[in-house]
Amino acid sequence: MKITSTRRLFLAGTGVVGSAAALAACGGQATEEEQQSKAAEENDKAAEEQGELPSTAWERMEYDQVPDGGTLRKAILTFPANWNRAQVDGNNADTTEIASPCGADQGNSALLYTETNEKSFNPDYVESAEMVSEDPQTIRFKYNPKGKWDNGDPIVVDDLIAEWKATNGTNEEFLVVSTVGSEQIESITQTDDEFSGEIVFATPFIDWITLVHPGAPASVYADPETFNTGYTDTPTPGKGPYKVGSLDPSGGIVTLERNEHWWGRAPKLENIIFQVVDQTTQPQSFANGEIDWLDVGTGDVLSQAKSREDAVIQTSNGLTWTHLTMNVNGGDGLLKDIKVREAIARAIDRNAIGRAVVGPLEAPIVLVNNFVYMPGQDGYQDSYEPLGGLAFDPEAAGKLLDEAGWALEGDKRSKDGKSMDLKIIIPADTKSNSDRARQVQTNLNEVGFNCELQTVPADGYFPDYVMPGSFDMVTFSWVGSNFPESSAANLVYPVESGQNFTGYADDRIGPVNEKLLAAFDDAERKELANEMSNIIAETFTVIPFYATPNIVAIKEGVVNTGATQFETTDWTQVGITA
Repeated sequence: MKITSTRRLFLAGTGVVGSAAALAACGGQATEEEQQSKAAEENDKAAEEQGELPSTAWERMEYDQVPDGGTLRKAILTFPANWNRAQVDGNNADTTEIASPCGADQGNSALLYTETNEKSFNPDYVESAEMVSEDPQTIRFKYNPKGKWDNGDPIVVDDLIAEWKATNGTNEEFLVVSTVGSEQIESITQTDDEFSGEIVFATPFIDWITLVHPGAPASVYADPETFNTGYTDTPTPGKGPYKVGSLDPSGGIVTLERNEHWWGRAPKLENIIFQVVDQTTQPQSFANGEIDWLDVGTGDVLSQAKSREDAVIQTSNGLTWTHLTMNVNGGDGLLKDIKVREAIARAIDRNAIGRAVVGPLEAPIVLVNNFVYMPGQDGYQDSYEPLGGLAFDPEAAGKLLDEAGWALEGDKRSKDGKSMDLKIIIPADTKSNSDRARQVQTNLNEVGFNCELQTVPADGYFPDYVMPGSFDMVTFSWVGSNFPESSAANLVYPVESGQNFTGYADDRIGPVNEKLLAAFDDAERKELANEMSNIIAETFTVIPFYATPNIVAIKEGVVNTGATQFETTDWTQVGITA
């Protein structure tokens, strides 16, 4: 299962990075120059692995050539628990999928990303925006005055002001996903007219372009009750070429239709339908022609997808990565001990997990050893190298547990009459999640843990277990953003962050992150990002596994959308040619 991260999105590997770091650790202390040289070499190798895949893999067609009409059917795993994407319960990948064609994706629709991740403002939303002063950092902007929410109301500066006041962290009753960016703002004011404004920052923020256009109208941010629970059954107003036309919660169906208040060029598709289908039956639904799009996450799914005669398999690089997250308050206090957490990290065979899940996908496996950058991405360094690497080492894990006082008796460990009991919560009918969890269970039990799996309903996995912290360990995928540096800390800092499920935060992260958010110099930014990543690695609360490529099985004839790493889908241009 996936959850959307405001940080970056969220790739996986042959273990080149991880195993090379282990060899270095066995060879004694390397000089700083040797470490830098090796890091560069490893990154080049990872980049080469990644370079085998394109950044965008969909079929392109010019707008004027795309036929008008047709319906695109996509599967989702869960029906939205909250339609407000800025609220913690609305922060998952399925809700994001639905929100994207509706422009209800927290301001992302106002930005355009190219295949190489070059960024610009979408002129349908923003006519101009520029930084006019660095001290204090000041942004002046003007919205496209034609812009309207899908309820017909104009998109104005007051909407942005309301969003900022609700999400800047000053009122903790607003249960927000993230305060990053908003909390750096000192003021937002209207200037020439209701479409023009100025943002003044109290502290600099490198990714200011993400904060210029509102994600929802002011009414969504009216008060905490409205913000938190007012949109559990009703979608927030959007601003895209499509809007939610009908909902069938009992059938798990969301139907999008053309937005009559849309001011840009007319969208080609007549409808987009999202249908809840559990992961085990999605391949058969695709093979039967019941859905047109299938996200491929296992080798079995890939084989079934290929059985459909008109299926096209698209594979691109991605920004999604999997992990094991530990709740330090779980395990009856067991996970509060950093030696135990480190032992868990060193006992897990991450390569075996990658081989089981990614290997059958006919894609490279690259392990992730950084919490800001992906392997092959400029700035990537191995954050575990200063800790001796993160190779599979059950012997080292056993020594750590011995040091922590957990004595091995037979095949299990105990201390003061207690055994090392842990549970991994897994969502029902989600094979990739289950495959990872079973490998972790096997590895941990081999070093003396009593690790069990607990299967829970898929639709309750995030709201009932992950988000409230009702777990010992979980493994899901982070789907991040195109802005790695400004959102990385969110996953582990502060404790009350809407995306920090560890129950822990290292106090060293805050000051480093504050400097990072203000670092406009590229070299300084990368240095600070890696300093923060190293601190996160030292906590052993989140153990990264592998990054996953984007693999999509899609109906032949669907154009201008599909597998992509960075590029924006222009939903006005998506169509079906046959």
